[in-house]
Amino acid sequence: MTASIEVINPGDVLTRAQICPVFGGSTQGGICAAIEERNVNLYSDPEVGEKFGYYDGWLAEEDELGAVFEYTGAGKSGDQTFEGVAGSGNRAIIRHAEQNRVLRVFTQVGKVPGSDTKTHRYLGPFTLDSIEPYVWRKVHGEDGVERNVIVFRLRADGDVQRAQQDVIPPAEKTAGEFVSFQAVTAAMFQTDPATSGSLPLPKQRVRKGTSARKPAPNAETSGTFVVPEAFGTHLSVRAATAATVAVRHEAELTLAYKAHLDAAGRRTGAYQIKVKGLTSTLRTDLYDATAHVLYEAKGSNSREDVRMALGQILDYGRYVDMPEHEGEPRLIILLPAAPAPDMYNLLDRYDVGVVYRSDDGRFVGDAVP
Repeated sequence: MTASIEVINPGDVLTRAQICPVFGGSTQGGICAAIEERNVNLYSDPEVGEKFGYYDGWLAEEDELGAVFEYTGAGKSGDQTFEGVAGSGNRAIIRHAEQNRVLRVFTQVGKVPGSDTKTHRYLGPFTLDSIEPYVWRKVHGEDGVERNVIVFRLRADGDVQRAQQDVIPPAEKTAGEFVSFQAVTAAMFQTDPATSGSLPLPKQRVRKGTSARKPAPNAETSGTFVVPEAFGTHLSVRAATAATVAVRHEAELTLAYKAHLDAAGRRTGAYQIKVKGLTSTLRTDLYDATAHVLYEAKGSNSREDVRMALGQILDYGRYVDMPEHEGEPRLIILLPAAPAPDMYNLLDRYDVGVVYRSDDGRFVGDAVP
């Protein structure tokens, strides 16, 4: 008979039969929404996930907001989705803040001795990253077939456990891959009618020692051509910050210029980069695959943003390798208005161009078709 559990703390190892009375949800499935308990329980099984070409776990690299836990969405075959029955679990994650639910993460660690009942270690409460809630990834499953998966970026929302075996292994070698990707609209972040729900900033930063688990065979650095998502366009963030406002402005600018390129018959998307030795993934703002032009967008034309864009595009550009084009792409910074004249001199030193939106809404610059 299963012992009754009243409180579950990060690091506790339990069966689903013990978890459900406390946090709700189903005893089956990877993403289990619990309406009454206001939770969305996320179950990760490393052995299963790695067979299908992806890893769940902590990124070894932290940013100014702290650590990120990556969790791959639901769907073991074909492209993952936010739509229909197949996308219900992924929608539950993306809308958890709007629906006032907490994301609770568990990882499968073994079985009850003498049975096939799986045990799960509780990592703690999480919320989606307010700046970049998710990214798309192209992975190769156990059968070798390519598919697109949704990778959610989670931030600690209280006390969490960061065990060394939960750190994603770093890439071992450099390789590039060009793939197409479906677009995602901002509509999936809220139900109809739209509410004031939002993606909150994490309440607590958790810093503990980590070390990566053994690198997986065939791990590699890869570049992936994908369609940019408009995740920041229509979101209202509880803790409004300059960063989130800038991201929304940047997303709106990128989408507007992407529409201009598409209308001119260009093949557009983004370039996704997995760097050797890192667990995190770099992502560019916009790539014109027809003309071999890489863009880095910013939400303002300030000196600080131009300098940041310059560093980012010089970093990203060296990884873009397309078989139909020779050499590195042309590098362009995309801005909502013209930068200060002396910033043109700085960009010219690095052979980086500028495209900006004029007062009448037109885009101005040498790379504009």
